[in-house]
Amino acid sequence: MSEVSQFVAAFAPLLAEAMKLRAQPLTPTRFRQRALELKVEIKALVHSQAQHPGIQKIPNLFRERAKNSAIPADNNRAEHELRPLVIARKISVGSQSEQGARTRETLMSVLHTLRKRTRDAFSAFQRALDASAEDENRDAYKLLFDSS
Repeated sequence: MSEVSQFVAAFAPLLAEAMKLRAQPLTPTRFRQRALELKVEIKALVHSQAQHPGIQKIPNLFRERAKNSAIPADNNRAEHELRPLVIARKISVGSQSEQGARTRETLMSVLHTLRKRTRDAFSAFQRALDASAEDENRDAYKLLFDSS
């Protein structure tokens, strides 16, 4: 078996399991234990010597990214957060102009940020719009996000 085949056969199942680990019905203790086991196995493969240049690139990527372990191995959370926006865009046939697309992007970005920062995003957005209507020179960012 070639070096590439051996690496892929060992690495792919470990990576797949790591990416699906959060979806498993595990206790927090068992989750941490399995995550640590996978990390040790993946690190062992990543730090092993490879002759093939293609294989060398993959471990190098993991070594560089290992500095920030807070980044999940997948982007399912981001995909799930974007799904309603994508569906709404498809149902409404998207924006009919470049300006419309930019407006939708800006509004969705603001609303999603407000959802993460406040208990009631729509009320916060409405208060900011009302305050802006009273005085159009007020700073929109401060109206939306300044908690002081």
